[in-house]
Amino acid sequence: MSSETYHCWYPVQIRFRDLDPLAHVNNTVYFVYLEEARSFYFDQLRPWRHADETPVQADEEDEAADGEHNPRIKTGPRGYHYGMLVKENTCTYLLPLVRSDQAEVGVKVVKIGRTSFVMEHEIRDSTDHSRVFATGRSVLVWCNYHTGRPHPLPDSLRAAFEQFEGLSSATATGGEQA
Repeated sequence: MSSETYHCWYPVQIRFRDLDPLAHVNNTVYFVYLEEARSFYFDQLRPWRHADETPVQADEEDEAADGEHNPRIKTGPRGYHYGMLVKENTCTYLLPLVRSDQAEVGVKVVKIGRTSFVMEHEIRDSTDHSRVFATGRSVLVWCNYHTGRPHPLPDSLRAAFEQFEGLSSATATGGEQA
């Protein structure tokens, strides 16, 4: 992964509670940093998103078309009908993070599929970019929250990814039809 290809960097605040008994950031906390950076990334997409983000109430016709409600996803009768679920998260640890480190997380979308997309992450020193603490990868799936099943990505989200990352449709999908 090349740091120059990331268009979004999120500054990390290393908290005392993040540290393990050896005074390193605990391995599980890296996933929190990745999650915070992903959230920040999506905040950066807001200017390009044209979809109505208000909660929707699924009607009986939608439910019948989508199948049975998935009781493992708690949305209630008035909630978001579609959104993202994390399918996979990985992290490769390269250098230990300590309390005094100044770190930032780079986030980018590297592949856009029909119902999912892949993000890559890099945690690096914000003052010495050659010091990379960890790299990561996340696969997120656009889902119908009422059924728990994958659903095609909205065109507005796909376009926002392509515009923010400077990708063409063919590049974003790896040359595949999305």
